[in-house]
Amino acid sequence: MAGAAVALVLAGCGDGGGTGGGAEPLQVGALFAMTGEGSFYGDVMSKGSQVAVDQVNAGGGAEGHTFELQVEDHRSGNVDAAVSAARKLLNVDGATVLLSSFTAPTVAVQPMAVDQGVLLLNGGGVGDDLVGVANLYNNRMLGKQLLPSLVSWTAQQSGAQRVATIFWNDAAGTSDNEAVKEGCRTAGCQVVAEEPHEVGATDYATQLARIRSADPDLLVIGSYGNDVGYIIQQARRLGMMVPIIGNEWTPDAAAVAGAAMEGYVAIIDRFDPAASDPEGAAFAQEYQQRFGVAPEFYAANYYDLLRFVLPDLIAMATRAGQDPTQPGVLADQMAAAVAQGHEFGTVYGETMTFNPDGTVEKPAAVFAADGAGRITPIASFDDGRIVPAGG
Repeated sequence: MAGAAVALVLAGCGDGGGTGGGAEPLQVGALFAMTGEGSFYGDVMSKGSQVAVDQVNAGGGAEGHTFELQVEDHRSGNVDAAVSAARKLLNVDGATVLLSSFTAPTVAVQPMAVDQGVLLLNGGGVGDDLVGVANLYNNRMLGKQLLPSLVSWTAQQSGAQRVATIFWNDAAGTSDNEAVKEGCRTAGCQVVAEEPHEVGATDYATQLARIRSADPDLLVIGSYGNDVGYIIQQARRLGMMVPIIGNEWTPDAAAVAGAAMEGYVAIIDRFDPAASDPEGAAFAQEYQQRFGVAPEFYAANYYDLLRFVLPDLIAMATRAGQDPTQPGVLADQMAAAVAQGHEFGTVYGETMTFNPDGTVEKPAAVFAADGAGRITPIASFDDGRIVPAGG
C-alpha cells in the first residue's frame, strides 16, 4: 500500500447520531498520521475527533449543521502525501475546515487553505513555522512557548551549565532546538552538543555517544512519539544519569522506555481529567468506555476543536446571517473571534483564547514521569513562568 491514503469517514457514528435541523452539513477534513512511525498520534487524534463529532451530531448539530469528518493519512509527516490528501479533501470532499497535525504537513497545506478560504486548525504540531501565518490556528502549545522556560527553570533548579540537545531533523525539531538555545541564553548555560536525528529512528548510539563525550549535565529532547522513549532508554543504558527534559510524553513512549523513564520531566498541555471541570471528566469517561484507554492531551486537543471551537464559530456566523459551510466564512469568523479575545470552551478545566499570531493561551504544566507509565504535575505554567506546585 505504499503511497496509498488511508481514509476514515466519521459522521455521527456513535449512539444516537442526529440529523440536525436540515441545515447543510459542515465538511471537515483531517490530515493525521494514520500509518507510519507516528501512527499513535493519528489513532488518538481521530478518536478524540470522533467523540466530538458524535456528540455534536447527537445534539442536532451546531446551529443545525451536523459534521461530516473525512480523515486522510499524511503517513507520519510525509509532505507529498499531505498535499495529495489535502487536494482530495478540499477539491473532492469540499472541506471548508481542515484539521492538521505535525509541522511540515501543516506548513505544506497552509497556502492551499488560504487560496480556498479554508480554516486550518492544528492540535499537534509544535514548530515555529506554524506561527503568524494566515488562516492557521494552533491549540497545541508550541515549542517556542514552552521549552525556553523549562530549560531556564531546570538549569536554575539543577545548577546545570552544560546542555546537550537531541532532536528531530525536521521543522519541529530544529525549532525546538532554537527554543532550547533561547532558554540557555536566559539561564546563562552553554549548549555543548546538538544532535539531529531522522524521524522514527530507533538506534541513537552514534548521537548519544557524541553527546556523552561532550560531558553535559542536562539533556533536552526535541523529538516526539516513540523516539522519546528510545532516546531515554538508550541514554540511561550508556550511563548518562543527567536530568532529561522535553516537551513531549506519550503512553507509547513510556512503554518503550520502561523503568528508564523515571525522572524524565516534560512540559506539555495540561489535560488532567481528575483536576478539570465536569466537561473534561465526562469526555475522559466516554473516551475510556469507547476505546478502553484513558485519553491524553492530543485526543483532548482535537476534541476541543470540534466540540467547542467550531460550534462557537458556526454560531457567530449564523448570528451574522452567514452560511458557515461556505468557503471563507469560518476563517473570517475565527479572525474576528481572536480580535475580540473570545474565550472558547475546553476540557482543560478553564477557557482558552487564541493570539493574533495563531498561538493559544491555555493550561500547561510541568510533569515528572515515573517508570510505570505515569506522569504527575510538579509545576504550573502561567504567563511564561513556571510555578512549582505549592509555590
